Amino acid sequence: MNKAFCREPDQSRAVRCPACGNEGLVVSTETLAAHVAADVVERLGEPLAFCGTDTCDVAYFDLLERSVPVAEARGLPWPKDPGGSLCACFGLTADDVDADIVAGSVERVRDVVRRAGQPGTECGLRAADGRSCTARVQRYYLRRRAELTG
Repeated sequence: MNKAFCREPDQSRAVRCPACGNEGLVVSTETLAAHVAADVVERLGEPLAFCGTDTCDVAYFDLLERSVPVAEARGLPWPKDPGGSLCACFGLTADDVDADIVAGSVERVRDVVRRAGQPGTECGLRAADGRSCTARVQRYYLRRRAELTG
C-alpha cells in the first residue's frame, strides 16, 4: 500500500487509562521494567503510561488498552499503594511524615524535597510514575498536617 494512504499514529493525544479514563503519565520501558515482571514488559507496547488515580486498580497501560493491575506491580508509591513510600529514592514513608507532623518537625520533608530536586537522583527508574517525589511528598504533608493538627 502506498504510504500516502497510511496515517501515522497521533502521538500528541493524551494516553488515557482503560479502567478510569484519566490521563496517564508516560513512563519509559526502564521504569516499567523496574516495577513489573519481565514477561509483563514484553506484552505492553509503547507509549507506556502509569495511572496515578488513587482509586484505580490499574498501575500501567498502553494505547491498545492492555494493562497491568496494581496487584502485579511492585514498589508503587502512596497513594496507589497506601503502604508504599512517598519517595522511592530516599525512603520517606507516610508514617515518617505523620511522626514528624506530630513532633512539630518538617526537617525530614524539607530534606527529601531538597535532595529530590538535585541532579543525579534516579526518580525516573525508582519512582513508579517516573517523576520526582516532590509533589507527592508535599501533597501528602499538607493533607496530613490539616488532618492531624486541625
